[in-house]
Amino acid sequence: MKINKLSDSKYEISGLIRPNIIRDICELFNISTLIKSDEIVLNDVNSVVTYRNWEKDNHPLIDYISSEKIFDNFAAISLYLEKLGMQLSHLDPTHILVVNSSIFIPINLDDLYIIKKSSITVHNMYDKNNPYLSLELKNNTKIPFTVNYKCFYSSLALLVYDKLIGLKKGSHYNEDLLVIYGSRLYWLLKYCLLEKPEDRIIVIM
Repeated sequence: MKINKLSDSKYEISGLIRPNIIRDICELFNISTLIKSDEIVLNDVNSVVTYRNWEKDNHPLIDYISSEKIFDNFAAISLYLEKLGMQLSHLDPTHILVVNSSIFIPINLDDLYIIKKSSITVHNMYDKNNPYLSLELKNNTKIPFTVNYKCFYSSLALLVYDKLIGLKKGSHYNEDLLVIYGSRLYWLLKYCLLEKPEDRIIVIM
């Protein structure tokens, strides 16, 4: 599978760094890669599909164990990026690859920003119809926009919530999550969906 390096993007994180980030994310899941001049090749994988195509085969909902694995998948990526001093502003379902039907790789690296004083500054336009935008990004009306980097946590939680319970207009997260009350995933999602982004946490248990 080949991934374009997107090296022509005008952005603070250069086109040289971002392919290495994709490579390192793949290595988190033991996927070896080869970086060529204009693409990244994923080696020895059985299948690679877009998130939207994966959804067609796993719609509308998936089971608890699968949902927990998706959370852990993106949590590992999030914590890796934070160690580098970077974070994605959100997950974009049109820019996620699903490898071997179980590994989720975000490739919206134009939405990757440097963390400064616990905040990221969003410079790029984004789709307000994305169901996995944090409330902060949904309510935002200007670019550039500075927000706590943990806005990503609610984006992750919304994706998992959508696949486990079903995200609808006017969803009441605290009430709806009671169907899995007491489980590990209940607390993971609850902490990521706190109203204030600075209060959100990813708990490793």
